[in-house]
Amino acid sequence: MAGSTGSTTANFDGDCGECTKGYYTAHSVAGMQPGQDATVNNAPTQNCVIANDGGTVYGISVISNAGFYSWQIRIDAKGPSGIGSGSMYLAFKDQTGDVYYIYIYSSRREWHTLSYNSAKPAITDIYWSNYSFSVKDVDASRPKPEYKVESHVEPAG
Repeated sequence: MAGSTGSTTANFDGDCGECTKGYYTAHSVAGMQPGQDATVNNAPTQNCVIANDGGTVYGISVISNAGFYSWQIRIDAKGPSGIGSGSMYLAFKDQTGDVYYIYIYSSRREWHTLSYNSAKPAITDIYWSNYSFSVKDVDASRPKPEYKVESHVEPAG
């Protein structure tokens, strides 16, 4: 069953397509555990997690990470193409309620990584938009999570 810890895939149910106002979101009850890949509405992410001018997320996964940060979200994506096309903005919420942000601006398909520490690293929500945003349901009194974004580290397949 998708989304269970025994599966290699975690399904997120929710919005689909290019978000031109606010942000879109997809939720997984069980969360995407380390070692799993994401689907959205039981389809590959590139069918739903898209932006203007060809911006596309081809894959999302969570892996364990050696070093200061214990976990890493790997995103196979390309940003919008063309002069003035902007970026694709993404956010991920883990089971503790921490939200991690990244934006994709290169129009080349590449791997982007977001490294983080968490007591409950499974990702429960994926957010995306053509515009920069802050997730509204996050408790503002919570300390901001520490994380590190690395983009364009290697060409994606």
